[in-house]
Amino acid sequence: MTFSIVAREGEAYGVAVASKFLAVGAVVPAARVGVGAVATQSWARVAYISELLGRLEAGEDAESALASATATDPGSATRQLGVVGRESAATFTGDECLPWCGGVARVADDGESAYAIQGNILVGPEVVEAMEAAWNDSAGSTFPQRLLAALTAGDAAGGDSRGRQSAAVLAVEPGSGYDRSGVAADLRVDDHADPVGELGRLLDEWELYFGRPEDVRPLEGDLADEVAERLARIGHAPEGDGVEAALVAWAGEVNYESRLAPGGIDRRVLEALRTATDPTAASDATSD
Repeated sequence: MTFSIVAREGEAYGVAVASKFLAVGAVVPAARVGVGAVATQSWARVAYISELLGRLEAGEDAESALASATATDPGSATRQLGVVGRESAATFTGDECLPWCGGVARVADDGESAYAIQGNILVGPEVVEAMEAAWNDSAGSTFPQRLLAALTAGDAAGGDSRGRQSAAVLAVEPGSGYDRSGVAADLRVDDHADPVGELGRLLDEWELYFGRPEDVRPLEGDLADEVAERLARIGHAPEGDGVEAALVAWAGEVNYESRLAPGGIDRRVLEALRTATDPTAASDATSD
């Protein structure tokens, strides 16, 4: 009833999943910092999550961990799983999963990334093929955005043959996320007409609030004057030369603290400030 990608890139692990099923993110995805990621679907067995992550943490590779777990499960014929570990990836589709069903698992030649992509009750194998192509084509994007790109491609290829209802993305990486907790993304769309599209909107917001500074420009010259003037419009007029202090105060008010950079302004914070003061000006953030 579901299609998913379980992946690793460097030290980041994660899962993106969609289904014609209520709150798929409450059942399918799991990831643990420094260990791996798992998706359990079809007739999902939630107990697989702790078992497989435990086996990965103990040093088993994904294939052996998956083989051991399914061998002792009398319902394994109805299960579908994706597992990614430190240097391995594996997918499993039981003989009684409903068609179209199947998956693919690969580890990059350089060992820097790996993925398992799988689905059941899909419109056809083109869903998995589109997801794999999108993952490969999205290199250079943030890890959660790569997961989303694969999910979006699967959805566009037809996805779950019964329709759409929910989607989720879960990603972990050391030092990422709020308070450097290791949670790079943890978002669910539990019941929506366009769950993958809505997940994309939420992920964009998540990365604005919890992402690290990027494309930081010095608060100097004309840019400093512009930032000061825009801050003044929304009640944060700098005192003297305190443009940065005023920016910090506004960022704290709107929860952009994670993107603050000493002596400069992050590209997305600048976009947000321009939008807050002139919605037509945000597109200028990277053009001047």
